[in-house]
Amino acid sequence: MSFFQFLLIAVVVLAAVLAVRFLPGERSLALKRIYAICFSLAAILAIIFPSALTAIANFFGIGRGTDLLLYISIVMMLLFAVSMVRAKARSDARVTELARAVALMEARVREDRS
Repeated sequence: MSFFQFLLIAVVVLAAVLAVRFLPGERSLALKRIYAICFSLAAILAIIFPSALTAIANFFGIGRGTDLLLYISIVMMLLFAVSMVRAKARSDARVTELARAVALMEARVREDRS
């Protein structure tokens, strides 16, 4: 195994540790951690056995393992973008609810003062 492979594995392990340790939110936290660990294991295996990635790509009718990685990366980025849009929509809805509640409370306070 080359120095570059060791370096890549170290970076993947560090990223996995940071992701598992600092993932925000309690909602489906265990599932996020499992995904992070599985992704890290897959990345380490792809680094150690690059020919296996090419074999998997050939099985799916894709010429090279790097092309398979590119296609998977594109799909993952799209899924990430969709999840971020959904999370922002949920956050915006919460802010709207809070703003309405504050406005109603302020109106009641003004009413009570009058």
